Amino acid sequence: MIYFIQWRSTDGFFLIKIKKPPIQLFPGECPMNNIQYNIRANPDSFPVAHSNWYPPVAVLEKNQQYAQILMADLASTASEMTTVHQYLYQSWTINDRHQNIRRVIQRIAIVEQHHFSIIGQLIHLLGGQPECRSSRPNSYWCGNMVSYSCELPAILSDNARSEQFAAQAYAAQSKEIKDPHVSKMLARLSLDEKLHYKIFSDYLSQIE
Repeated sequence: MIYFIQWRSTDGFFLIKIKKPPIQLFPGECPMNNIQYNIRANPDSFPVAHSNWYPPVAVLEKNQQYAQILMADLASTASEMTTVHQYLYQSWTINDRHQNIRRVIQRIAIVEQHHFSIIGQLIHLLGGQPECRSSRPNSYWCGNMVSYSCELPAILSDNARSEQFAAQAYAAQSKEIKDPHVSKMLARLSLDEKLHYKIFSDYLSQIE
């Protein structure tokens, strides 16, 4: 029997043909997390989003407390807004000698923009105002929250660290928030961030 695994990426879908049934080593874990990502590989040859489908953007009911929790994910110092701007800056400034890394960062930025949109929609559906600020009133996002490092080791280290934090934060919030729709979405976003952490960590290990 022939099996197919469908991998979803921001650029489309990949079907991988295998002879044995797919095995999930951990619940919800992407087998590609067990791959070593080569810094010299074609930057468009692998997905930068987890293979699981995103659940619908929905909520069970309005909940201001849950909306406030998600504000930190939207536009705090460690947020999707910061990550998107940081990756865009890097994609503009990374040297042509590292164009493979630059391209991967561009692709990951698209995934993070999708996360940013999802979080904003969830906040609105929960009854909150998706303003560009953290959960604290008048704590608005600003450009000094972005890391403007131009050294490649620092770039990869900063990115890996922020992705690891995001993965852990989303996983924790998915358990804290009891709305099943929101919880499932946060758990799904965490899988993307774990994959991004793996990519940046692998790249960093090859230049150190």
